[in-house]
Amino acid sequence: MLNAFTVDLEDWYHGIGIPESDWHLYERRIRIGVDKILNILSKHKVKATFFVLGKVMEEHPDIIRELIREGHEIGCHTYSHTELFNLNRENFDHEISKCMELLKNFGIMYSGFRAPYFSIDKRSWWALEVLQKHGFLYDASIYPGDSKRTGIPGYRKDIHLIEEFKLWEVPITTFKILNFDFALGGAFFRILPYHYFAGKLKQVNKNRPGIFYVHPWELDEKHPYLSSLSARRRIPHYFNLGKTEKRLQQIVQDFEFCKLEDLIKNKQS
Repeated sequence: MLNAFTVDLEDWYHGIGIPESDWHLYERRIRIGVDKILNILSKHKVKATFFVLGKVMEEHPDIIRELIREGHEIGCHTYSHTELFNLNRENFDHEISKCMELLKNFGIMYSGFRAPYFSIDKRSWWALEVLQKHGFLYDASIYPGDSKRTGIPGYRKDIHLIEEFKLWEVPITTFKILNFDFALGGAFFRILPYHYFAGKLKQVNKNRPGIFYVHPWELDEKHPYLSSLSARRRIPHYFNLGKTEKRLQQIVQDFEFCKLEDLIKNKQS
């Protein structure tokens, strides 16, 4: 069973509630995690999907060129890393247009999109219409469960076509532990014991591919520690960072991975 290996390409300060206007104050460290991820993927001959923040594309064009050269897929992750339910349609449309203009510099086009924090839910369902307008093939933004920040409890978990928008939906893989919906990656990859996490993916693979995700900063345990963050943001952000690289090396040995667009092509054929 092929699973999708996806990376949300953002720096350590992008997803912890720091306003975009203050980003210039923080150290750029994205290259550290990117190099480690690329080394692991290259060693195991895995091609992945990188959902790139527009700001990263703007500041680090060398990384984007390298990803393209290595045969990885480039997806869109918005420009500002704002939850979609905190944007309106006009602002979201503007962000997508801005990202598409940036991507033209590299001579390629987007197929896929992932919202920050998987924030397409009932409050931001309109975003799918904007993606359709811009010609995206698929969306990978729905959390089929309750993440306490977003999510659609009871939503279907397989890759499927949303007929209303003629857009493929690729929900992030989730699984229940007690009454909480855990996702296949991110902080959950660091919190759960590896063999337990891998066992959950094996269960998923009995019926469908798993959609795995990671961030570059999760492989950079020495990035700045901000004690001023709320506990809800601080604890999952910094927990077990020192184990991410080793676990990532293990999971690509234990499972087969590909680009997300390859799973879509399999569904279309």
